[in-house]
Amino acid sequence: MSYIDGFDHEIIGTLGYLPIYHPLETIKGDGSWGAYDFSATPQNLVLGGGSGEHPGVVVHNLPTLAARFLLDSLTEAQAETLSRDESEYLDGLYYAGETLEFCGWRIRHYAELQTMAQSPALRSPVSEEGEVEEWLERSLGELVWFSLPDLNPAHQRLAAIFQRFDIFPSMRNIAVDPPGYPACGGRLIINGALSWGYQRWRSR
Repeated sequence: MSYIDGFDHEIIGTLGYLPIYHPLETIKGDGSWGAYDFSATPQNLVLGGGSGEHPGVVVHNLPTLAARFLLDSLTEAQAETLSRDESEYLDGLYYAGETLEFCGWRIRHYAELQTMAQSPALRSPVSEEGEVEEWLERSLGELVWFSLPDLNPAHQRLAAIFQRFDIFPSMRNIAVDPPGYPACGGRLIINGALSWGYQRWRSR
């Protein structure tokens, strides 16, 4: 069992070798940023399950990731059509704070992530001159925008701003088990009984 298996969570999919989890309850770790036993809430995503699996990455500020994905999808000419109010609102989201908290990672974990992000097996690997952190943010921002609007309190406002633009998924790096596969990952306590195999789209 991994650290996250001690808490209710659903599995969203995978990004390369890293499972993507969504906590369904507050996880109280040791309280410090970057701690191996991380803290997280239902407002976060988590890559990797922590102790017993792979050191986790807690993903913060999901509206920020969505806003960065959307803004980075615009051409310069399109961005110039944004009103002053729209630009100020988007700037506030874009620079709202840190998004990636690497928890208990060592040098070899970063090196392995770099290698994975460059893999041609991915739909959109990181470019030779690209930064892995930005690649992660764009892949996750795309996921939040298209598939997880319920985790993005800014979704409706962003949708109103960007409805006049054609926004397409340019990364498509998230993998999800197709229908018919046995459920794997995720847990939920229902009426006092522990249930395993709680996956977001299979559970809805």
